[in-house]
Amino acid sequence: MTRTQAGQKKGLLLLASAQGLYLSNNVLLFSINGLLGWEIAPKPWLATLPLMAYLGGGAFSAPLVAHHHRIWGRRKAFLIGLLVAAISALLCAYAAMERNFAMLVIATLVGGYANASGSLYRFASTEIVGSELKEKAISWVLAGGILGGVVGPNLAKWTMDIGAFPYVWSYLSLVVLAGLAALLVWRIDFPPSDHAPATNA
Repeated sequence: MTRTQAGQKKGLLLLASAQGLYLSNNVLLFSINGLLGWEIAPKPWLATLPLMAYLGGGAFSAPLVAHHHRIWGRRKAFLIGLLVAAISALLCAYAAMERNFAMLVIATLVGGYANASGSLYRFASTEIVGSELKEKAISWVLAGGILGGVVGPNLAKWTMDIGAFPYVWSYLSLVVLAGLAALLVWRIDFPPSDHAPATNA
């Protein structure tokens, strides 16, 4: 294995880990948003509105996210997406503490930007490897999602009842996940932005 190939595989491993944290975030967010929405929604039929806001925010943000990836490059755009994820989680924690349904919906709508940004990890994987690894790159990164299926549900179970305010620590744990993902993304050697056009999910 050449040094270049070793660096490429290191980048894929970092991206796969970031993908795992991204899906852990999504699984945890969906778990607790559904429960909290049911508890504090003014009408039962509005309980899933925070979940719809997250998905809708991601759909509406996708063109903006793709534009940011083109003009800023992968690293900066991913880091901004993770910053938005942390801000959204903090707003959700505040909403949980105040039992404020409107704030919860707004916070998850904002988080949709981070959702759209994270969905591009798999496309970025093909840009950091040579031709010999391109066919495997996306599948390697998507395999990191196994981490999300394990960490997300367990993190929700461990954190949702901590403290006097249910779910607050669950949302705060999302800030930690975003911070860990940022550390991983920072270490990846992405190509210059003019050679890394964003691919829309």
